[in-house]
Amino acid sequence: MLAWCPLVWPLVICSIGVCLTCDRPAWAQLPAARLDGVFPAGGKAGDTLDVTIFGGDLDDVDRLIFSHQGISAKPKLAEATPFDDGPQPIENQFVVSIANNVPPGSYEVRCQGKYGMSGPRKFIVDTQQELVEVEPNASAETATEIGDLPVVINGQLNGTADLDFYKFQGSAGQRLILTGHAYSIDSPVSLVLTLIDSQGRVLAESQRTGNRDAVVDITLPSSGTYLLRAHDLLYAGAAHFVYRIAIGNQPSIDFVFPPAGLPGSNDEYTVYGRNLPGGQLSNLTLGGRKLEQIKSRISIPADITGNLRVTDPLEPYQASLDAVEYRVASPSGRSNAALITVAQAPVVFEQSGNDTPQTAQKLTPPCEVAGQFFPQRDVDWYTLDAKADEEFWIEVFSHRLGVPTDSSLIVFAVETSESGEESLKQIAWVNSTAARNGGFEFDERSNDPVYRFQAPADGTYRFLVRDGRSSVVSDPSLVYRLSVRPAKPDFRLAITPIDSSGAVFMRKGGREAVKVVVFRQDGFNGEVKLSASGLPPGVSASDMIIGPDSHHAVFTLSAAKDAAAGTGEVKITGTATIDGQQIARTARIGQPLAIVPFAQPNNPGQGSLSARLVDRLPVVVSESEAERITLTPVEPIAFETSRGGIVKVKYQVTRDTGAGGTIAGFAFGLPAVMNVPQFNIGGDTGEIEFRFPANMTPGTYSPNIAATVQGMNYTRNPEAAEQAKTRQTRIAAILMDAQKSAQESQAAATKATADLTQANTRVSQATTAKNAATQALTAATTAQKSTEQAVATAKAKLATTPDDATATTALTVAEKNAGDAVNQLKLAAEAEKMAVAALEKAMQ
Repeated sequence: MLAWCPLVWPLVICSIGVCLTCDRPAWAQLPAARLDGVFPAGGKAGDTLDVTIFGGDLDDVDRLIFSHQGISAKPKLAEATPFDDGPQPIENQFVVSIANNVPPGSYEVRCQGKYGMSGPRKFIVDTQQELVEVEPNASAETATEIGDLPVVINGQLNGTADLDFYKFQGSAGQRLILTGHAYSIDSPVSLVLTLIDSQGRVLAESQRTGNRDAVVDITLPSSGTYLLRAHDLLYAGAAHFVYRIAIGNQPSIDFVFPPAGLPGSNDEYTVYGRNLPGGQLSNLTLGGRKLEQIKSRISIPADITGNLRVTDPLEPYQASLDAVEYRVASPSGRSNAALITVAQAPVVFEQSGNDTPQTAQKLTPPCEVAGQFFPQRDVDWYTLDAKADEEFWIEVFSHRLGVPTDSSLIVFAVETSESGEESLKQIAWVNSTAARNGGFEFDERSNDPVYRFQAPADGTYRFLVRDGRSSVVSDPSLVYRLSVRPAKPDFRLAITPIDSSGAVFMRKGGREAVKVVVFRQDGFNGEVKLSASGLPPGVSASDMIIGPDSHHAVFTLSAAKDAAAGTGEVKITGTATIDGQQIARTARIGQPLAIVPFAQPNNPGQGSLSARLVDRLPVVVSESEAERITLTPVEPIAFETSRGGIVKVKYQVTRDTGAGGTIAGFAFGLPAVMNVPQFNIGGDTGEIEFRFPANMTPGTYSPNIAATVQGMNYTRNPEAAEQAKTRQTRIAAILMDAQKSAQESQAAATKATADLTQANTRVSQATTAKNAATQALTAATTAQKSTEQAVATAKAKLATTPDDATATTALTVAEKNAGDAVNQLKLAAEAEKMAVAALEKAMQ
């Protein structure tokens, strides 16, 4: 077993010294609930549906937790078997009920079991009828039949190269919007939608672009049967590769212009899209179709600074934004969300014709330009006058708006020759930043350039803004913000779990950590003090400091050995002093969406995972599991040293019985000028040496140590093993009882067979005796009748010859024979009666 085990402490560095304050953290890549997907990923308000979840470490998951109280779930039960005490839950299957009053929207669902609570997945509530794909439907011949429109299809690409086909009836001139939801529901599918007519001709095709799912906007050319094909762009597939396709006439937004507004404003914006209520055709074309436009006033709250009020998924690189979202409502449903960001200065619009240095648009800072990388190969020039040493921050916002751009900023000084001719001298060429402060779990890097401009002399300066994508496509939705402003130092924070895609799962007596990323704005380089709230009882966290020159830190949570099972929602707040005022910012929360591999925390070669911002970060204390290895500093926990000094931190390793393993350590929370290599932690005590370079910025820091533990013994879910053993014992007892019953039944059957054989023998014998008695009775009856006839004959003869002695003797003999015959008849009758009685008895 490989595991993590960190040691964390705050550190203070002064101009003549460094102060180190040690805290005590630890974490491990032990089992933690992971939710990869749910299917179906949504439903209609008022419906009850069966839902299956997919993921890892889902031991004893018995509940789904939704972000809306009107959505509930209970485990789906199988019919009881002789081996169970009543109906038992079916693994990873639930019955979900959506109340009638749940508004349509995007919600979050998590699962919880023995290994804590998972990260969230999107669950959509809609107003349209829902359809679940019917397999097999991998060909046009087996396409799933769609009934009436509008409809929402729920499907899975459950395997490599899976294709899903659907067919529906359409009418000539009917306009349909087909939206494939995959990215927006946390699915790894890069969904491609293809609409095909009855002749096999492809009418339209669409795939995800930037942060926007595939959209097909089509007016059907004729009445008839149409096919819809869905597949992954790379033909990948798995059980959690789920999607939803909405087919109808719902509105769809492509972009809003300008893309930003000032706090407290209620300005008019132009909304571009499809099927917009009251929309008029614009002069812009996208995907071969004219976009519609409407004018709408959008209110941006006055208190939006430092806040991000968005429900649709946002990427880690958007975590530094302040923003709201805007949707269009219509009788046929609501649109997708458009991101409206918060401007940092008054907004001006890009002027047409600013595509050469000579026609550069004049700017007067502070301002924000709302522009477009449009049409294809568009470049935009801007100019401003500046005094020597005058400072401005020039920043492009485009990729962070969810647009698939890769922009560059080129700054020039205008030089004039003696003859009056102007020439441009390049000062800077700025692309995106390269530092990945959030690690592979939370890659916050964007493609947007930012530049601190300081005028070298009085004069005129020009800068060029260009984009790579617009050089190959003509797309009016490639919008940008160009901010030119004096320095306004500020910061934003984001946190994400370390080594997990789920909630923070605390074992009793253990420590877990979250990565904290600080987005420093306009040269802010001050200390940021972090504090936590919302923790469950028994879990604590010491305040810590992100020092100057530092852009990230590790914040540690500690669970008491007797901490009770429970759940909280951690909120981390950062405070800093800027221009004499204390500023507080609440950290946004990020969550990896993919499986988090076990990797060295400082490994820059580890590929970044897909991740997004989420609404909360639960902290769950285990009901039964305890930490097996902890790494703690030994007093003192605070140190002070000069720049260029050396600090040695003593540590102690505490191991549970039998918890072996080799420990290797890594340092966190120190500025880039410090390069602390990996080191081994030998034995249960020792010390770690830190050398602080002479060029390190004075201040307070909170460094920490993470450590890998290789070879630690760990028993997974012993309760499940005990339950399985108990069930096996119960099944064995039931089997033994069944075997005993079977043996008794076999013996009874053998005895019954023998008794039946004997009974059959007795019946046969009685039948034979009865037949013989019947035959004897028949013979006796015949003989009796014969003797009676002989008596009658003898009497008649004697009557004619009364003196005939022979006749008299004959009569006497005949009468005697008749008497004997009567006796024999009586005996035969009695014998038959007895034989009949014996047969009846034998047959009972």
